[in-house]
Amino acid sequence: MPKGKKKAPESSLDEEMNDLLPVEEDLEVFGRILEPLGKGHFRVECSDGVIRVCRVRGKLRGRRSWLKNGDIVLVSIWPFKRDRGDIVVKYNRAQVQWLIERGYLDKSWATMEDLG
Repeated sequence: MPKGKKKAPESSLDEEMNDLLPVEEDLEVFGRILEPLGKGHFRVECSDGVIRVCRVRGKLRGRRSWLKNGDIVLVSIWPFKRDRGDIVVKYNRAQVQWLIERGYLDKSWATMEDLG
């Protein structure tokens, strides 16, 4: 492992993930990046079956965490335009596995091969 990187214990992942789950059932859904559209916008397939055009939220944009096809994200749906949204969280592999184990995501929808 690289210097300074420590594997997080399972309990800390549970605590971390509680902050990264959807809060409002009708306005936050899980999504999978389909393709980049440019200028911080992406086409995202959401877990409710709708394909939305989503933009990267400013706080996430400054973190230098690049999004690519197949990444699992949390989408905050715009209440005034339901076919648009903001990408508010990008999940890493361990977090996606945690979501699948806890039943938040369907394994067939968010398979690990899509995250390559």
